Amino acid sequence: MKKFSKRTLGGLALAASAALVLAGCSTSTDGGDSGKTESKSSGEQVLKIGTLLPQTGSLEHLIYGPQAATQLALKDINEAGGVLGSDVELVVEANEHDPTDPTIMAKSVDEIIKAKPAFVLGAMGTGNTNAAMPKLTEAGILMGSPSNTGADLAGVNDLYFRTIASDIIQGRALGNLVLQDGHQKVAVLAQNNDYGKGLRDNLQATLEEAGAEVSYGATGKGEEFPEAQTTFSSEVTAALATKPDAVALISYVEAKQAIPELAAQGFDLKNLYLVDGNTVPYDEFDDGLLEGAQGTTPGRTVDDAFEQALVSVSPDASKSLNFAPEAYDAIVLVALAAQRGGAADTQTIVDNLHAVSGSDGGEKCDGFKACVALLEDGKDIQYQGKAGGGPLNDKNDPSTALIGLYKYNAANEPEAVGEIEG
Repeated sequence: MKKFSKRTLGGLALAASAALVLAGCSTSTDGGDSGKTESKSSGEQVLKIGTLLPQTGSLEHLIYGPQAATQLALKDINEAGGVLGSDVELVVEANEHDPTDPTIMAKSVDEIIKAKPAFVLGAMGTGNTNAAMPKLTEAGILMGSPSNTGADLAGVNDLYFRTIASDIIQGRALGNLVLQDGHQKVAVLAQNNDYGKGLRDNLQATLEEAGAEVSYGATGKGEEFPEAQTTFSSEVTAALATKPDAVALISYVEAKQAIPELAAQGFDLKNLYLVDGNTVPYDEFDDGLLEGAQGTTPGRTVDDAFEQALVSVSPDASKSLNFAPEAYDAIVLVALAAQRGGAADTQTIVDNLHAVSGSDGGEKCDGFKACVALLEDGKDIQYQGKAGGGPLNDKNDPSTALIGLYKYNAANEPEAVGEIEG
């Protein structure tokens, strides 16, 4: 079984107490007219979208959820009559990035621009979004990520939004989880990119504010490891030499090598903390290896009905459901914005995106078909997404967001034990 289980009652107390600690990191719900540009609508009537997802490389293991969510969203939208009476078209599926081949991103961006979509889902990696954004923005194409958590992306561009919480919220959630478990000396193994360093910085700030110490991997020490690294003997040796009582591993697929190395050097993995880039099932490990380890992942736990729908359109979704709710929501929001605005070009979508997310209030609706029915009745709407995020704020981020808390079972699968709203 490769899925996240429903949260247990035992985790609710943890979620409730952690929510009190995180209350201060809620953001404004003021959406206003942010995200608008000065260009005019082209009046396009067929919504064309693309994806920029990791078909290869160190993020490849995270493609399954967003890929399935894209297929499901298109199915749901088109079966409900499409946008403006026409089916939504998936016109390009580009490969996000592979650190072993730096030419892939440039080629992918060129493919997207040639296909002329109004919207592109992706990229998944914060650094990859930064790399793709300049040319896509110049071409007037809206980007929406289900997984970028870099704090610096908040409000970075009128043609960029995301449906996931930033590292500020996840870093605080992870730090408070570590502190609640009584740890005061933490080693951090973080990869050397925007994602790794950004999440580490917010984790470190939370720990140090409470008087705890980052004994290895602290900001400015130069102890990060490169993306796609495959051996971790020296890093683990150096980290454990500081005698930490907990280790936080901030990585993507590199965790498959780092975790066994921690175990081989005698670290008790019950004191290991993972994050959204690596809180996934590990069926390649011996049973029980990760039992008791914990992780955090932005977004709501996937319920059984949504999981079954995802797997029905893409059986590979059973490998990982990470970021599927956020991907689904991004596409539905774009479709609703086009429907509300009466055209399927980028400018019309940008002009209406905040409104359909509920930034100005409106009647709540939980699916494309239901929301369109309200729009046709002339009502304002507030789309209630699969990920549980609030309306977009003035920085094109969810105004509120959920962080899921997970604990690994004997089969090395993360089971949901609670949620924090930040």
